[in-house]
Amino acid sequence: MIWQLDICILTLIVICAFATIMVKDLLSAAIIFGAYSFLMCLLWTEMGSVDVAFTEASVGAGVSTVLFFAAVYQTTRRVGSRKSGRKLSKLVALMATLLTGLVLVIAEADFPGFADPFSPASLHVSPYYITQTLHDTNVPNIVTSVLADYRGYDTMFETAVIFTAGLAVIAILRSYTGVDRRKLPRRYIITEGYPDTIIRFIARQLVPFIQLFALYVVAHGHHSPGGGFQGGVILGASFILLAISYDFNIVKGIMSEKMNVLLGNIGVLVYAGIGFACLLLGANFLDYSILSQILPATDKVMARSHGMLGIETGVAIAVMAIIVSIYLNIVSLGKYDKGL
Repeated sequence: MIWQLDICILTLIVICAFATIMVKDLLSAAIIFGAYSFLMCLLWTEMGSVDVAFTEASVGAGVSTVLFFAAVYQTTRRVGSRKSGRKLSKLVALMATLLTGLVLVIAEADFPGFADPFSPASLHVSPYYITQTLHDTNVPNIVTSVLADYRGYDTMFETAVIFTAGLAVIAILRSYTGVDRRKLPRRYIITEGYPDTIIRFIARQLVPFIQLFALYVVAHGHHSPGGGFQGGVILGASFILLAISYDFNIVKGIMSEKMNVLLGNIGVLVYAGIGFACLLLGANFLDYSILSQILPATDKVMARSHGMLGIETGVAIAVMAIIVSIYLNIVSLGKYDKGL
């Protein structure tokens, strides 16, 4: 860690946070928020948390910013001013912030010192993960082994939360009262996306390479930064790029509403199904070592590695489907008729 660089990045993060709150133009706020996420990515990288930085870059600075842009495009760029009660609302928000800050400061007094080598986490949990991960799972990336094996329950429910969020967006935004496009004259049917030949051509050529990199991130998350969440977001972003720059209807044809919901279910079921397979074989839920009984030429250690690859694949499928579904619903206001 370089403390001078940390101070500079933290200062810019605070400036971006205040600017995001204070600016009246929502599009500008979305851009600044993307810059905020990018600075957080730099901070995590400088602190050595490369997996967290990868997630922040793909989700925070990447897809989330695009979704903000889509929401602003379908609503308004300007924040409407309140005619009355604004001072009272600000006072209530300030009091709530101060109260929350006071609670956090009081709770912080009970925490161990920063980087205290004698804290419970440093004496028990962390040393075990650092020294035993490779022996237990044959996975050199400790972050992947913690998320997908030691803390597999937590990650499974995180995947379920993402799937539930996608269903909530569909339930809120989906509209079935739009115009029947099949009855419209052909000149009224919007099929083309961004009308720029160069951008459309380059984007379409890049999409296969982006998807190939996403598959690499999923499959190689055991040995390098990455995994199901990052790979799924990159896969979803490739379809979003195609929809923005080339053709909304191409993506809708490939990743239809039913297909997205089906893939989201499949992703969650793949994760849970591997856990139930462990139960059927006589072990605990998500105890991948028992899979050595059905996986050829695999011992108990390698079975845990293969089990993690399986659940990471399920996570990637679910995340990709939900990301695409959220984007399609936002840009079309739930009508699936046209994009941005």
